[in-house]
Amino acid sequence: MNINVNSSTSSYNYILRNYYSKNRNASRTILRSNIDDQLLVTADSDALSKISKALRNIEYSSDNGVGIYNNVKAFVDTYNNLSSSSGSSLSYDITHPQKLIKSLVKGKAGELEDIGISVSASGKLTLDKEALLKSSPGKISKIFSSDSDFTQKIKYYSSKIYKASNLINLSTPPDIEFSGTSIPDTNTSSVIDAKV
Repeated sequence: MNINVNSSTSSYNYILRNYYSKNRNASRTILRSNIDDQLLVTADSDALSKISKALRNIEYSSDNGVGIYNNVKAFVDTYNNLSSSSGSSLSYDITHPQKLIKSLVKGKAGELEDIGISVSASGKLTLDKEALLKSSPGKISKIFSSDSDFTQKIKYYSSKIYKASNLINLSTPPDIEFSGTSIPDTNTSSVIDAKV
């Protein structure tokens, strides 16, 4: 075993919530179904950008097994989240960089497989914990650290998605829910109560 790791679910969840600092609910699978896809794209792309930056800067040594494992797992989960949330987008400014991210990941499929991350035909990532733990920190570093342009490009494209999704979210008016059942007619001055 090349990486020593005694990671707990709570430490992983803590790290993931920090990457999702702008929308912590988006980091929890159980809550994601209640969040609009456009807001999820914003949260996922921001988190993926932060994780990519962190992976470039963490210490790749067997003494930092928990940090390596948690950050690689966060990368896999957030990449999958962004692939899912951006799938229904009609904006070229979101779909184009997302396709470039998928292309980058598929281009690294062999190297990712060597450290326990498999890439499906659809581009979804799956992490094999045992295979990752058996990988040397140097091998993981070659893919994710600042010595590789992989994470730099992922960060760049996810930042582009984040900026584009923010513009979409700002330009989309909030939904208006009507609480009354009466409809105003031209002969009266009744008004429909609206909650914004």
